[in-house]
Formats: sequence, C-alpha cells, structure tokens
Amino acid sequence: MFVLTIDQQDSRSSDDAVPRILDVLSPIDTVVPFARTIGDEVQGVLDDPDAVAEAVRRIGIDSGWHIGIGIGEVERPLPETTIEGRGAAFYAARQAVEAAKSAPANLVVSADPDGDHRGLAEAALRLLISTLAELRSHSRGYVGFRLDHPDATQAEIAAEFDVSQQAVSRVLSAGPADIVAGAERLARHHLAQHHLAQSEGAADVD
Repeated sequence: MFVLTIDQQDSRSSDDAVPRILDVLSPIDTVVPFARTIGDEVQGVLDDPDAVAEAVRRIGIDSGWHIGIGIGEVERPLPETTIEGRGAAFYAARQAVEAAKSAPANLVVSADPDGDHRGLAEAALRLLISTLAELRSHSRGYVGFRLDHPDATQAEIAAEFDVSQQAVSRVLSAGPADIVAGAERLARHHLAQHHLAQSEGAADVD
C-alpha cells in the first residue's frame, strides 16, 4: 500500500490551500480518500502505483507542498478515514513528510522494507517536481492540461487559459511536458516494481 501525506509550505503566511488541493486530487483513485488530517496536512491511501505518480504530478502542478510517500503494510480492515489508519505505510509516510521539509524537491519516498526501486522512484518523482517548480503558475497549468489531454492542440490549450497560442508554444516548445511525462512513467515503473517485490516478499513469509 501507499500512504501519501502532504503538508502545505509556509502555511502560517499563506491562505489555507487544503480545499484546493483536495479538489486537485479528486480524480485520483484511492482506497481511503484524501482528506485533511490536522492543520494544513492532507493524507490518502492508494494501492495503484500509477495513481501515486499521477497524484504527485497534480500536486506539483499546484505547487507549494511537502510530499511524503510511505510504502508498506496497512492494518486491516482498512479505515474509513486516514486519521484512523495504522501500519508500516503510515509510519513511513510520517517519516517521509517530515524529512521532505529539508529534502531535494521537498519530496521523500520511504518504504518498509526498503529497496533499490524505492530510491529510483524517489529520484524520478523529484525530477518531475523540480521540472514543474521551474515554471510559473500559468505555465504549469499548460503542462498539466497537455498531460491530461494529450490530443489537445496548442490553440485549444490557449483557448482554455484565455491566452495566445504563442504564449503556450513558448512554454511547451521547451519540453517540460515531455520531461514530466517521462519522469512520471519512470516513477510508475519503479513504484510498481517495489510493490511487486514487497508482495512477493510477503508471500514468501507466509
């Protein structure tokens, strides 16, 4: 299982961004829905590596979050809310989000047990976040729209944001959408491989 915990950066000097990020994450498939835990923190439980990588990309487009991902077991039966959750994945996510406050790209992946794929997934997700962080807010929006609607033309993206096609072209021609998409695919692969190795290890113990 994957527990994703995010904490708003500079929350004391910023408006509460939790309602906005919950809306941003609403398309993501979860086994326990994303919800506010305490203060400006949000947490959700997922079982799909693809959903984890997509969630991180959506958080990166929104920007302004410390991101902690915990991989491990979650005690059954699954809780109705993350506040009631227990297990190694929750503990790992708590460690990860605290470590993320001083980590590259403000993102950490923590796993129990650890493995090579954990580190490679973390590196890919940090590349994804770092690429988005170099862009202005509106430019991140163009990239997000392109990734959510890969068949959209630049003219259609421009119409969506009420800007000129030239403005969209200047951003997308530099290739950030390709970098983010590639990093997301790499993260999905390594998260899935770690998840598979974890499942096989648990089966061996049984």
